[in-house]
Amino acid sequence: MESQFRWYLTANAAWFASFGVQMTLFPWLVAVALREPASRVGIAWTAMMAPAIVFMLLGGAVADRADGRRLLIYYHLLAAGPPLALAGVAATGVLSYPVLIGYALAAGTLGAFVVPARDALLTRVVSRQRERAIAVTSTAQFVFQIVGIVVAGSASAIGAAPLLAGQAAVFALGALAVSRLRPAPPASGQPRGESRLRAMLEGLREAWASPRILPVMVGMLAFGVLYGGSFAVILPLIVRDVYGGSSSELALVNTAFWAGTIAATLAQIKAGALRRPGRAVVVSMAGGVLILGAMAVPAPLWRFVALCFAWGAGAGVVLNQGRTIVQLETRESHRARALAIFQLGFAGGAPVGALALGYLVVLVGPRTAAVVPAAAMTIVLAFLVVRSGLWRHATAAPRRPA
Repeated sequence: MESQFRWYLTANAAWFASFGVQMTLFPWLVAVALREPASRVGIAWTAMMAPAIVFMLLGGAVADRADGRRLLIYYHLLAAGPPLALAGVAATGVLSYPVLIGYALAAGTLGAFVVPARDALLTRVVSRQRERAIAVTSTAQFVFQIVGIVVAGSASAIGAAPLLAGQAAVFALGALAVSRLRPAPPASGQPRGESRLRAMLEGLREAWASPRILPVMVGMLAFGVLYGGSFAVILPLIVRDVYGGSSSELALVNTAFWAGTIAATLAQIKAGALRRPGRAVVVSMAGGVLILGAMAVPAPLWRFVALCFAWGAGAGVVLNQGRTIVQLETRESHRARALAIFQLGFAGGAPVGALALGYLVVLVGPRTAAVVPAAAMTIVLAFLVVRSGLWRHATAAPRRPA
């Protein structure tokens, strides 16, 4: 393994360990510590994820035209600010819903800039076996995300302030790891004097014009709205309202989901490049339909945890194979923007789904609400299979020239 790739993985590990803490701690603060109703849980998650809609594509345009290493150092250091500020608030005992909304907006905005810069930097760090590097990176991300989730499960015992302070420190350590990478100047083919708005529009045109990339983007948008929204709202509310759980049960559910993702990613590494990655994406998303339907049926906690594991395995296939298609089918000069659009489908769609599902849960309860995104995804998948080439997408197709 190249030394540069090891430092890249270390920086990713720091980011995703901190992100894992956030994934469990934030919904616990909103749903359990403050006991907010379902609609306000949905609004809180929307505040966390909505900045992606506004800033993700801009982040991709910036990353395509700048030194990715320098950007990530700045982003990691800035990311330490929101959890450190929230730790101070939590330590004083004056935590409130508006404070959490402010934290969510700040953290979500920084994440929107980090994702495309980090993903595009991978192809500048790794020159050979990029498909394997993508899968290894995804595995490391999920593993350290679980580490953060497990650590955050102690929130009920030790309180939020120490966890938030530790999260800020790990973000800062990530900046140190990034600083060990070589400078990563912009890819060739960037026109001089091009405005950022024009660069963003060019990235959209690149994705829209590709019969291979566009179906992936459509699928990821549905994945974000229907599955991302369900994960953000329905899962923690089922844990709280159906099983009477707290931070430890929420951490267990999240751990099961991401353990499934890791298992699926490791299986993909062992299998190597798939001949038809688009077909794997469709089948895995269809599996999510069955799993959400099963969540609507009363069951003991262990069975719900098993369903979360299976759901995570499917998500691991969708995220890895979808990202691989975009990475390999996009010209290097447009790659960060294309990856930003890919991530925007999930991160930008999730707040829309979270907001809608938060209000739906108020009307019908968390279990029954799970049926609605499952039915909607069935329609989307039927459209993708019939009207796009995603089902037939093969890796043997020639790449587009740079």
